[in-house]
Amino acid sequence: MNRLKAYFLKHKMRFVSTVTIVFGLLALGNIYVSLNINVTSNDECLWVGKKITPDSTAYFFEYVKNDGVAWQAGIRNRDQLISINKYIVRNDQQAQIILNSVKSGDYADYVIKKPDGTIINTKVKVKKLINFGALTFNISALIWLLIGFVVYTAKPDGRQQKLFILLSISFVLTTFFNFFPQNIKLFETIQNYPVSSLVIYILASAGASALPFTFLYFIWNFFKPIEFAQKKWVKSLFIILPALLFVYSMSLVVNLTNPDIQHLYNFRKYQNLTSVVSSITYIIAGITLVVIFFKEKDKQKRKPILLIILSFVLAIVVQIYISTIAPALADTIFNSPEYYFPVILLILVPMIYGYAIFKYHLLDVSEVVKNTIFYSIATAAVVAIYFLSVYGLGHSLSSLIGFGNEGFIAIVLFMIFAIRFQSTKEKALKFITQKFYPEEFAFQNVLIKFSNEISTVVGKENILNLTLNTFVNSLKLKKFAILLNNNGSGQLKLVRHFGFKQTNCELDLNDIQNYYDDNAQIKVFPEISRDIFRKLFGDKAEILTDEEVYTIVPLIVKSKVIGALLFGLKYSGSQFSGKDIELLYAAANQLAVAVENARLYQTEVEKQKIDHDLKIARNIQKGLLPSCIPDLNGFDICGVMVPAMHVGGDYYDLIPVDENKIFVAVGDVSGKGLSASLYMAKLQTIMQLYCKSGSTPKEILIEANKLLYNSLDAGSFITLSLALFDKEKMKVKVCRAGHLPLLITENGISKLLKTKGIALGLDRGPLFESNLEEIEIDLKDGQVFSFFSDGITEAMNENNELFGEERLLKIFDENYQNHSTMIMDLIENEIKKFIGNAEQHDDMSMVIVKTRF
Repeated sequence: MNRLKAYFLKHKMRFVSTVTIVFGLLALGNIYVSLNINVTSNDECLWVGKKITPDSTAYFFEYVKNDGVAWQAGIRNRDQLISINKYIVRNDQQAQIILNSVKSGDYADYVIKKPDGTIINTKVKVKKLINFGALTFNISALIWLLIGFVVYTAKPDGRQQKLFILLSISFVLTTFFNFFPQNIKLFETIQNYPVSSLVIYILASAGASALPFTFLYFIWNFFKPIEFAQKKWVKSLFIILPALLFVYSMSLVVNLTNPDIQHLYNFRKYQNLTSVVSSITYIIAGITLVVIFFKEKDKQKRKPILLIILSFVLAIVVQIYISTIAPALADTIFNSPEYYFPVILLILVPMIYGYAIFKYHLLDVSEVVKNTIFYSIATAAVVAIYFLSVYGLGHSLSSLIGFGNEGFIAIVLFMIFAIRFQSTKEKALKFITQKFYPEEFAFQNVLIKFSNEISTVVGKENILNLTLNTFVNSLKLKKFAILLNNNGSGQLKLVRHFGFKQTNCELDLNDIQNYYDDNAQIKVFPEISRDIFRKLFGDKAEILTDEEVYTIVPLIVKSKVIGALLFGLKYSGSQFSGKDIELLYAAANQLAVAVENARLYQTEVEKQKIDHDLKIARNIQKGLLPSCIPDLNGFDICGVMVPAMHVGGDYYDLIPVDENKIFVAVGDVSGKGLSASLYMAKLQTIMQLYCKSGSTPKEILIEANKLLYNSLDAGSFITLSLALFDKEKMKVKVCRAGHLPLLITENGISKLLKTKGIALGLDRGPLFESNLEEIEIDLKDGQVFSFFSDGITEAMNENNELFGEERLLKIFDENYQNHSTMIMDLIENEIKKFIGNAEQHDDMSMVIVKTRF
């Protein structure tokens, strides 16, 4: 269904054009029917029925026109009509049907009974009486259709334009009733084509049911949309009421296989009801226009409203004349149809609408009409000039060269014509635009200049200033604004504006993005016009309306909305449309690219600054960590920390107490990056503060936990292994707060020593202290102690395999006799080789202590 809808919307202009052509031909057909088929036979008199008995009615002649066709046949007032063409007259409707079947100029056989009882046979020459009302309605429908198509072409997505084309189509559909001539041919048509007749009746009923309500709703949205008309229940009512009227018309359908006089009665019942409904809606529409006229303070804007009111007045005057004055002047319409002819003046009503729309630039139609006329004339003129030039030059060359070479000369000249035609046509159109459309010509030149300049401007502020100056100063717009999504909040906020009273104007980015996504495949330039503001933005539409915004053009980069341009009216007072929108989109695209480039440039500058600051931070952090100490009173020590990012959260430290004692600490802060590095610095300060003579690793960890518990964020923690190497006692005390086990290597055999303990910062004190275990190990010559973080064993290669403890143990088993720095280099190289091109996901740290007594 969505694909079908998208296809229809993409090709809707082609579809509407086809429908307009088809309906236009049908409207012409209706005019023909009104003039030649659906006409009433007239004998220039009136038949008046009188009750003879309760069950029978006789018909007598009255108002016989002097010297009319009935008079010439010898018929006088008070004569009784007995039969017409052998039909015994018992029903005037059926008699009229019989008379209607006689062609104009032919004679009908009448049997007449004189007042004295004499029966005479006579022949009456039949005239045809045109229904001027139906003819007027059919011609008006055609005019409405033509105006509606031009209006819709100007702005296919406009609500007013859609209502107008719907109104014109409803007019034409209503005229389909004209395909049911009210004579004997009606029954013949229905009997011969029951399905077609039903389809025509359905279409005609749909049009007649929708017409009055569509007209009223159009008036409520024509000049300035009435707020009351935008309520959902009002819109629903304007769907339900015509639907009910249509259902009623369908309930009147009689058996089409056996039509009778009831069909005529049903047609008239429905038409009478629609006449009443139409009268009510037209009165409401007229009152609405009067109210709008007196509320409008701008004299220029009052003029088109006054024109439309005058069209209402004209329609009312004609209707009053037809219903009161004409019957007073003519004894009967059959004798004096000329008195009813002024109804044709109602054709002026759609003409007045068309004039008002074109004259006062309503519904964005003037530019379309002018462009079509002028540019078509220009193109035709260029073609004519080229043709005459080719013809004259060809004739001259043929005379000089010889008449045997006409074909060759024609081919050469035609090729020259084809090559030069397009450029010449473009120059001619440019000249016409400059002379006849100076505003549009200036508009094009300004935006072309803007597109060339904006690509050379550096800095977002300068870009926005250039844009504002271009549209306000060069194009003289009274209302203009730029909205951008600066902070990624999903709201487009005002960054530049001119003529706006409210500076807090904001639009939801998703609203515009969704509209663009839905319409990008359908329209080349999906602008947002005022008539869909409320549907798209809800209550925010009131701000846009109050600020006199008429058009919104989104700023698009790679199909993503980054902002929007808000436009009021042009300097001339008309709304942007047609070619204007194409030019605005071109400028908006240039602006969007420039703003995005400025943003990317600024982002890159900020990134480089951050990278520079992080590089400094990395060097500072590296400076905080001790270097390798090949010989420290019998200890060969080396430490390394490789952060996954610029700075890391792993920590190690070597804190000498005296010449015989040294603390070794290795920790891992949860997380990584800048926040982890700050906690790492805090941990280092605590360790250096508490690692003093007389303190054990367990005591130090208990005090550190108390300090860290209240300063770490929720969910953050630190694992730490702390060891005190005492050469004097030849002992090492080790305590582990949730960190990885200690790796010990003796004589080529490595093992992992794991003690109890939970991480720092997870518990206030009691649980932490009860789970903390401190052990003591004898020191021997040639031992290798390794403290490391999980970044070592959990290093991952491209196949998502872990480096693991076994590879680490093997390195120590095979290289325990080497210096600590050599062992460390081997481990680093093996890890790099293992990882390959995979990304380092975690900080890696290790401290190796080798005893050399």
